[in-house]
Formats: sequence, C-alpha cells, structure tokens
Amino acid sequence: MQFFTLHRKFVYVRYRNQLCSCSTLIVIVLTVLALILPAWLLLEVNPSTLRDHFRLVYEQPNVAFAYRYLLLAEVGRSAETSSAPGTDIISCSSFESYNSLTEEWQECNAIKVVSSDDDMDGKIDRLSASVSFNLPEGSTGLMFYTFYYFLDAEVTSQCSFKLPTIVALNKVASPHQSFTSGTIEHRGHLKAVQSKYLQCPFFMRSIKSHFDHNYYPTENFTTIDEFLPEQIVLKIENLNAAYFHMEEDQKAWTKNGSDEVTIKIDLSIGGSGDRHTSLLYNSSTWQKVTEFWIYYFPLLAVVLWILDTIKDRLFGDYFLRSLEIIP
Repeated sequence: MQFFTLHRKFVYVRYRNQLCSCSTLIVIVLTVLALILPAWLLLEVNPSTLRDHFRLVYEQPNVAFAYRYLLLAEVGRSAETSSAPGTDIISCSSFESYNSLTEEWQECNAIKVVSSDDDMDGKIDRLSASVSFNLPEGSTGLMFYTFYYFLDAEVTSQCSFKLPTIVALNKVASPHQSFTSGTIEHRGHLKAVQSKYLQCPFFMRSIKSHFDHNYYPTENFTTIDEFLPEQIVLKIENLNAAYFHMEEDQKAWTKNGSDEVTIKIDLSIGGSGDRHTSLLYNSSTWQKVTEFWIYYFPLLAVVLWILDTIKDRLFGDYFLRSLEIIP
C-alpha cells in the first residue's frame, strides 16, 4: 500500500544561554536593529512622511449638470433695417428673475447637454453643453457672447466636499465680423483654484472646511450686471477656499447655411491622476501616523524574516555559543 504525506510540522531547535552573555547581547542588538531599520528606510525614501503638514491629493470630482445657465449674445444691426446702426440682444437663462429683466430681448433655444463616461467608472469624464439661437432679420452678424453654467462637483477621497463649480465664457468676441450661422466651440478642462488648504475632521477634532453656495443668482438680483460671470466668480473667490472652473485649451468655429448660431463648450473632467483637479489638504498627526504604520508593518515582517534567517545561520554554524536543545 502506498502512503501519502497528509500533514507535517516543523521541529524547533532551541538555543539557550545565560542572560549576561555575548550571544544574548548580539541577539538583542539584532532585534533592535530589525525594529529600527523599517522606520529608517521609510524616512530615507520619503523624508517628509512625518514632517509635512500638507498633502496634494489627485482625485477626479464627481460632477453633474446643475441646470443653471445663462447666455447673452450681442448681434450687430445694420442701418438698412433700422434708423441707426446698433446692437440687438439675444438672451436666455434658467433664472426667472433674469428672464423678467430681459423680456423685451429675443430668446434663444433651450440648452443641450451631453455627458460621457469614457472609462466606465461611474464618473463623468466629458461634458458638452450648447445653446443655439437665430439672428434677427437684417443683422450683420454675431459680435460678442457670454455663456456660463454651473456644475455640482463633489470630492470624497478624504472627506465629502461639494465645491463651487462654474464654466464661463465672458464677453468673447465673435471669430468673424459677419458670423451669421455656424458653430463656435470652446474646448477646455476642469481646473481647481485654491487659496487655502482643505481641512477634514479627524479623531478628537471635528473641524471641517466650509463652502458657501450663496453665489447663485436669486430673485434678489435686480440688475443685469449682477448676473454677469465676473461678478459671480468674484463672490465664489471671496466666499470659498477652493473652487473649480474651466481653463480653455482650444477654440474652433465652422460656418454653415443653417441660419442658426450655436455656442458650445466641451469640457474635459480628467481622471483620478489629473493634476488640474488636485487639491491640497491639511494632514493631521493621526493621519500621518496611520499612513506610517501602514508602510512600516510590511517592511517589519520582511526584516524579521531576514533576522530569523541570520540567527539560524549564526547559531546553526556555531558562530554564537549556546546550549542546543533538540526535541
């Protein structure tokens, strides 16, 4: 009958010696070095592990369209169709108070929003928003346009923050003096602007950075200037330590015979490693110690295994004197 190995156990050989001996001293020194070596390696590779009070976190925010937008276009008017050359205004928005102030102006079509998740991680990677309008009869072409909208943006890697986010074009000149139909497209990426580090709550201290969202246009706005993007961005900067906005990368335009002008913003949100959306956080002592231990213990396990191998060689080859006890 053939036999198979079903279980095995190791036989441990014990090496004994007096407490006051050279062998005991060497073992103690090796053990202390094994405890110190992982910490020394961590501090040597990254000296700022325990010293830095701030850390830069790369995270892709989770954004959603907030359905708050405004378009204001200035169109040239020829002298042939009017007593004097001037400008016509085309405007539309999601703010009722603004619409009541601009009832006499020609309205534009509703906004169109298309979002895409390229890497299928549940977060929007690209968002495109466009507004179209027809120029009045006899107009000479588009002169200037202002277009902005808000996004709901949330970061959750350290703690949950809802950052103010605005994508704005402020009184941009038309690419051509007689631009009467076609598409003007602005491509850009989402970028974080920060004036102060962010603070997350931690053990025994519940302080958390606060964001003020009172910059949205309300029914208390009584003038058109209050709805302009430069006024809103100024409020965001004064009320918040950080916010997101669009940084333009490229502008392109095409003309066609559709008798319709389209203003389009194609926004790239970026990935988790995108430096444009990185935020600076304050690191608490607890967080730094926790991160230190996470890296320390795996290194310690490796060093202790190496130490046991060294001690096996020292005692097994009789480099250290001891009483060998074999079960």
